[in-house]
Amino acid sequence: MNKFAACLSAVVCCLLQLVPLPTAANVVDADSIMTRRMDENLCVLSFDDGPSRFTPHLLDMLNDYGIPATFFLVGGMAEKYPDIVRRIVEEGHEVGNHTWSHPNLRKISREQAREEVARTNDLLTSLGARPAHLRPPYGVFDEHTVSVAESLGLTVVLWSTDSKDWRRLPASYATLRNGHGSVYPQGKTHGIFLFHDTHKSTVNDLPRIVKELYEAGCSRFVTVGEYLGGQADPEPGILMTRRLPTVPLSSAAPSPDTPVELLQIQLVERPEKTPEQQ
Repeated sequence: MNKFAACLSAVVCCLLQLVPLPTAANVVDADSIMTRRMDENLCVLSFDDGPSRFTPHLLDMLNDYGIPATFFLVGGMAEKYPDIVRRIVEEGHEVGNHTWSHPNLRKISREQAREEVARTNDLLTSLGARPAHLRPPYGVFDEHTVSVAESLGLTVVLWSTDSKDWRRLPASYATLRNGHGSVYPQGKTHGIFLFHDTHKSTVNDLPRIVKELYEAGCSRFVTVGEYLGGQADPEPGILMTRRLPTVPLSSAAPSPDTPVELLQIQLVERPEKTPEQQ
């Protein structure tokens, strides 16, 4: 190889290192979530690590609001609370796979990873769910994870905004930093939000979550599958209008015991269209 060819090869290698590798087609990361084209600001409430003893209360509130959510369930927890899993499915929420014992999938063998995911899939299916997505614990995965997911018909799905509720409740859900490291402009909030229904404080804070995300621009709450499928109905089935609280709300996070009615969202059914409006 002459000097010119060697120099050219070195330059090409350097350029390739500067160009980010494309995300695998069966991996949905923060960037692909945020840049997905849609006709309205869709938002997903996704809950990891459950089900837990706090999940029924969360389901009660989601039912009151008419809001669907996506639950990435841990197999060991689903085995402990099978009736809650059945309820999640029966009430129209989406169920995803979050492995059996919540390991770091980069630190176990491909065979162990497959056992973690496949065992969870089998249990969830036996309880009536049809998992289509895998969310790797901690958002950590490698090519083996992608291969295992693909072999089981699953898409690896991460999130675009992490509430970090495992650490503490945020002062405002509207100003959480997204996957691009920025805060959405007012009225533009959308994406897949990460929460944990294993935390009582998060579950009790659902009214504030819904209120603040709605006021920040979320036009409709959907499941992960609906978000990725682009099922954007320009006329949502429920119109959400805030009922003013009876006492002023502080900008700080409310206590976990704050009565739900103080942060209530009133749901108004959309009137049926007349034949002339069809």
